[in-house]
Amino acid sequence: TVSVAPSTPARLQAPQATAPVFSTSAASVREWTARLLSHDPDVRTSAEAALADGAQRALPLLRRFLNPPNDDLSAANQDLQRVAFEILRRIGPPAIPLLVELLHDRRALTRARAADAFIDLAPETESIQPALRRALTDAYPKVAGDAARALGALGAKATPSVGALVKTLAHEDPDVRMYAAEALASIGPGAAGATADLMRALDDRVAGVRWAACEALAGIGPAASTAVPRLILALDDSSVYVRIFAASALGSIGPKASPALPALKEAAADPAVRSEAEWAVARIAGDEAEAPVTLRPLPAASEAPATAFTMADTGNPPLDWNVETGRNVVWSVDLGNETYGRPVVAGGVVYVGTDNALRLNPAYLETSGVLMAFGAAHGEFLWQDVSPRGRALPASLLPTTTGTPYVEGNRLYYITATCRLRSLDTQGFRDGQNDGPYLDEMFQDEDAADIVWELDICGRLGVFPHEATNSNVLPVGDLLIVSTSNGQNEGHTRVPAPRAPSLIAVDKDSGDVIWRAVGPGAQVLHGQWSSPVAIDVGGRTQVLSGGGDGVLRAYDAASGREIWWFDGNPPDAVFRPRPRVFSRGSIIADPVVAEGRVFIALGQDPTHGNGPSLIHAISPNGQGDVTGSRLLWTNRDVGRVVATPVARDGLLYVADLGGTVHCLDAATGAQIWTHETHEPIWGSLHLAGDRIYVGNLEGRMTVLRAGRHKELLAEIDMDAPLYSRPTVAGDAMYLATKNRLYLLKAEGQNEAGAHFR
Repeated sequence: TVSVAPSTPARLQAPQATAPVFSTSAASVREWTARLLSHDPDVRTSAEAALADGAQRALPLLRRFLNPPNDDLSAANQDLQRVAFEILRRIGPPAIPLLVELLHDRRALTRARAADAFIDLAPETESIQPALRRALTDAYPKVAGDAARALGALGAKATPSVGALVKTLAHEDPDVRMYAAEALASIGPGAAGATADLMRALDDRVAGVRWAACEALAGIGPAASTAVPRLILALDDSSVYVRIFAASALGSIGPKASPALPALKEAAADPAVRSEAEWAVARIAGDEAEAPVTLRPLPAASEAPATAFTMADTGNPPLDWNVETGRNVVWSVDLGNETYGRPVVAGGVVYVGTDNALRLNPAYLETSGVLMAFGAAHGEFLWQDVSPRGRALPASLLPTTTGTPYVEGNRLYYITATCRLRSLDTQGFRDGQNDGPYLDEMFQDEDAADIVWELDICGRLGVFPHEATNSNVLPVGDLLIVSTSNGQNEGHTRVPAPRAPSLIAVDKDSGDVIWRAVGPGAQVLHGQWSSPVAIDVGGRTQVLSGGGDGVLRAYDAASGREIWWFDGNPPDAVFRPRPRVFSRGSIIADPVVAEGRVFIALGQDPTHGNGPSLIHAISPNGQGDVTGSRLLWTNRDVGRVVATPVARDGLLYVADLGGTVHCLDAATGAQIWTHETHEPIWGSLHLAGDRIYVGNLEGRMTVLRAGRHKELLAEIDMDAPLYSRPTVAGDAMYLATKNRLYLLKAEGQNEAGAHFR
């Protein structure tokens, strides 16, 4: 077993043969500017690494980049300032004094970028609270809001700032008011002096402020008992999250909230509030135990090998194409502005999640997620499903569909951008029928989707999704199993719905919830974006769920009972959401099963940048905590991983946020070879036949030969970033960029097709 002691891999340290010179002379500034803005990724990345490694010595030069002569706001200088701030984030705590200076800059965008950088630098920002308190009064709401978030990141250490945060509860911008309340929630009992002001915030016209005020009262706990009457009223609020978090606050207050017992018992009739209300009743009555639920004993697991229910693609997709000349491009169509969903092909139709930027339905112009259906052969638009926000939802939710649908016969199942699990008729309304029981579609023309049934995961189960509801749909018999994406609040200070499920199983025909599993609960570090995977272990189907706390959990597929769990983080690891440092990580990539082993890679939200991380191989034959007993090996040569790895023929291919592709020996974890793509790899890693297709944020598709000997087959420049992996169907490849969908096929294999430009 390889040691799991955190250390920075050599490739992330960017060692220099000689120490670079960071002179602020005009010639040096020009030279460094040219390197940082170079079109050559090798030059650009080496310059960024050198400045980040230079730390304090590089700060005077970075200050020059942030203050161009004569306030030159050319596009080049704006790019240079953006890159300079990214480097400051990589430098970390040594950059704090310069960032404090920038909080006073006359340019609002500069102040906002500085405030944003402080959010991820806690706890080293404890001493600069006076500067953050001044920033709470900034005229630019983005600065004030991020200053509140930065104080919230300090938790109880921000107690000296309670008074300033209380004043900020009256800010004219609702987001700033919400962040101030969430910061008070993270401070906890030390914010007891804010109780009266938080009670007034329960009357705010914006639902997000009201539910954040409930969070804060929950954080204060028994000392907030004077708020009990007002919290009882909040149990009838129009917003489901206000009702849920009001119940949570009453439970946190404990026995002093006994007048709320009748109202809580009545609130438990609401399915979304039930778990929180029942917990609150038990807490108030003194019957609630904080210990985890003990599961009924399960039969001993056999030592039979684990078998995954998914297989890699075969076929012969193209090795080269050109999106400018059209070589090997059968057709292409516009998508939205932000496409993270993977295309899926079934029954002669290709489906892909994106946003509503195209406004294909003139009657619906709102920003929202959509699922689009195109003819697979010619790319003609067939229909789309829209997911309007409707009631108040977390503002952080991306307005784009990010999950991958599952198609079975004439039914399609997917998670919408607003956290609803939907069953659709693959014919839409083109068959002239409205399949039920859902009959209230917003649109029922030939271009619209026909919803068969819908499960509102937030409204029914009290889930608070964070940033993206991007679970794939896993079919297991008559069940559909999905992650709910339950996560942290808007300010990233706490999990507001710790008793809401992280994983659910529903009946495929009706959408009824069969079982639910809480999973990480309050331990989610940020969000939860891994999709479940099914395996067979000794004749029993297990569902593997990668948690937002870095723990892999295995559940019995039929009952949802937890069988075993493996903690991927070292016990002393600390969450540090910034580049270059070892941090407690989440499981974002899906678990991978091959040859009797389960592989999990740890990562973080890709906006946090790359840093040293871990990947583990585990035996799935166990019960209870298998962290020590079932670990096969750990590799720490990888960076943070978001893209799901691929395993075949005794090898494991892993792509990280540093842009590096790793080939590992699946039996030992030893590194066999690496390949640099120079830009972050999010989710675009795919194995088809003997070819590995890797897309990065620069829009470059790299094709490598699978095997123990690295062979670069092709590098193809696309017209936009590549976020998701392609789908291969025989010799055809369906590839989505950030804003366009392509059908690619080598010449001689093409059938007559049309280009849609």
